[in-house]
Amino acid sequence: MSHITEDCLKIIINELQYDLSSLYSCILVNRHWCRIAIPILWKNPSSLKGYSPSKLHKMILFLLPNTSKKFLSDNIPELSLTEISDNKPLFSYISFFTQISPDLINDLSNALFYDDNKGYNYVGVRYKKYLLVQEIYKLFINNCKGLKLFYCKTSHPLFKYQGATTCFSQLCTLKINLMFVPTGNLFDIIQICQNIKHLELKNCDKDIENLVDFINIQRNLQSLCIDFLYEEKISSFKFRSLNDIIMKKASTLKKFIVRPFTRLLSPKILTSLINLQHLELISNEKFVLILGGSTANDWDEYISIASFPNLQYLKIYFDTDLSITKDYMLIEKSNGNILEINILKENFHDPIYTKKLIITISKCCPKIKRLTINIEPENFEDLKEIFLNCTQLEMMCFSLDSEEHNGDKLLEIILDYSPETLCEYSFIEIENSIFTTEGLERFFENWKKRKPPLIFNIINKLWSDKDNFTEHNKIIKKYLDEGVLQLSRMRVGGK
Repeated sequence: MSHITEDCLKIIINELQYDLSSLYSCILVNRHWCRIAIPILWKNPSSLKGYSPSKLHKMILFLLPNTSKKFLSDNIPELSLTEISDNKPLFSYISFFTQISPDLINDLSNALFYDDNKGYNYVGVRYKKYLLVQEIYKLFINNCKGLKLFYCKTSHPLFKYQGATTCFSQLCTLKINLMFVPTGNLFDIIQICQNIKHLELKNCDKDIENLVDFINIQRNLQSLCIDFLYEEKISSFKFRSLNDIIMKKASTLKKFIVRPFTRLLSPKILTSLINLQHLELISNEKFVLILGGSTANDWDEYISIASFPNLQYLKIYFDTDLSITKDYMLIEKSNGNILEINILKENFHDPIYTKKLIITISKCCPKIKRLTINIEPENFEDLKEIFLNCTQLEMMCFSLDSEEHNGDKLLEIILDYSPETLCEYSFIEIENSIFTTEGLERFFENWKKRKPPLIFNIINKLWSDKDNFTEHNKIIKKYLDEGVLQLSRMRVGGK
């Protein structure tokens, strides 16, 4: 081991970056190993399995400069920060962080101000937490050099703090929650961050002009996610400039996500996204309440003429009675590159459309590995085409909205026709299970003849038959114990 070069040792230890115990062992080998392992350990310590939040919090407080400790002790004497040792640490641990986690900082402040017996018992706790969070952000920003990822969800003027230019100028991935970030802060971000490749904007509503300027200044934007904030009388008119700038940047975009109000954007942008590899269009039930904007028919019109020959991931979700119905045409023009499809539509029943979708997938997606779709009883037989032609499938999820399904028939088709690679199934149901206990047991018994263990999930929105639920759980447990199932869950509510 003494002959391993430093570059090789870095590669080896980097493979252990999520293994806290192994990294700690590496640190104890000798000084050389310690010097290599410490930066890897401190890249994002809160992501490590088994890490101690309290110990990490204490270390961050320990690393605060004396000026911050004095400032906080003067304003929040109950924290007693002056009692923390000011001995110089062996390493500049904060400088190794590759991302600043707002959740870590908020958890730290909450832990310091929370008393198990009294709750948040300090007078003026909100202001005091603000001061504490401010000093912790200053610590990170002044020490972190060249962050690559940051999630901005605070009203603190982070981009005016000392060291902000050095800290943020190399950001590649930026998430901004505009519910917390004031307009002035967004202007400061524009001055520093001009090389963003992956941008996620949450809760977009009013400050469209600054958003347009921010997107426009990016030189190589490859991924854009826009999450709109719902307003009772929201209008799509003010988003026209946003449509224009997206089309201007479209040639470099490989990933594009819009949620939860696709109607606010013009579907015309689809014709510009010629290099797209990842597309998500998501609308919820308020889709029809938004004033102005594009209709489902408008989206269908442009979907029918758009072409994404490099498309690898497609997600379309509509929680509304109005839905697009020509999304299968995107799959037809994908040149067989799609690896995952996730198309779910609530309260939408159209066996003819479903048949078109299934046949299109079976003919045009030979490489697909993961598939989620609605399924109608009339389309069970059509699934055979997918099983016979999509031989690299690994996971399938079916949304079963009809109460007339014969789930046991579906299980028989899976057994008889699914490829050997396909070992994970999920079923989203409306109310009671579509499977009989006999059908489930017969399915698991026959699955024993296959070598790979099965992952099998049933997610029920409102399971009213508690007896059947209990019996299904007994069967699941039995085959988990026998090793037929590798992992399984039965859940009521949600997805």
